[in-house]
Amino acid sequence: GRAAFGFDCTFQRELTHPFLKTAQGVLPGVMTGPFHMLAHSTTTMAKYVAPILWLNEKFGTFSYDVFNKHTSKVIQLRMKNPEARKPDMLQTMLDVESEEGQLPESPQLLDADAKLYKRMSPEEVGINTTILFIAGFETTATGLSYLAYILAKHQDVQEQVREEVKSVIERHGALDYTAVTQSLKYFSRVVDETLRMFPPVVTFTTRSAINDFEYNGIKFKAGTSILSPTIQIHMDPRIWPNPEKFDPERFLPENVAARPTIAYQPFGDGPRNCIGKRLALLEIIYTGARMVEKFKLTLGESQKDRMVMDYHAMVSSPGDGPYIVFHRI
Repeated sequence: GRAAFGFDCTFQRELTHPFLKTAQGVLPGVMTGPFHMLAHSTTTMAKYVAPILWLNEKFGTFSYDVFNKHTSKVIQLRMKNPEARKPDMLQTMLDVESEEGQLPESPQLLDADAKLYKRMSPEEVGINTTILFIAGFETTATGLSYLAYILAKHQDVQEQVREEVKSVIERHGALDYTAVTQSLKYFSRVVDETLRMFPPVVTFTTRSAINDFEYNGIKFKAGTSILSPTIQIHMDPRIWPNPEKFDPERFLPENVAARPTIAYQPFGDGPRNCIGKRLALLEIIYTGARMVEKFKLTLGESQKDRMVMDYHAMVSSPGDGPYIVFHRI
């Protein structure tokens, strides 16, 4: 909420907050609506998608517009109160949404090499802000759940992470941005290996064939949409020896350099990978570090030794649990 909208949602204290209640139902609803599922299967039949999405809105389990109404209220409030500017994603997009010839020369709207020319409509601002909030809510929480399970199951790994966290805090004085992003080397590898075995997003990377081509006897026409099955690639023994084994050393620099970059794709791959990758990793590593600093994690009696994953189209979640006991240190 703070990164996207510039305000503290206080979800931990307000369990009935409307943003929280709506966000909790967004991904399951979007991904399990019967007509929405059908729409996801019609990438080369664009003219049929609109009526399918309309049917899902009327008869499916969730309409995307429900959440968009919440974001629209925040946008209108910000637009009517210019003095309420805040350094957040919403303000950046609102600055882009301007009349032709009035695009502000804000450094937030420029990258190192090229100026940003395209303006955003109020509708685009709302949609993109909604996507930022949703994508950073459910999938990050799922990643943290998988991480808690891994740390509780592998006590030796947890202890090594704890020692690294203590050392970094002593050296930096706090778990600030630099400490989290640059100094927690071992813990970063633990997180990477967790996301390899348990990626929150399992069908994210897509490509469109530029030309007709043939691969392994199968002919593909130009324009064919090709979806990369993340979980299958992450568990392929030809790429990852003994893939069922949790091994953070797979992500030592020399081992990473020896693999194709697309072999690891929890956030997609290429120029259109997940826009929230850095923020998601920052949240997961920081929160995980705070957990092991303050608590020892163990598997609860109800937790099975093996993590079972459920799938809702393009996202995953723990099938049951995880049941973790937090022991204050």
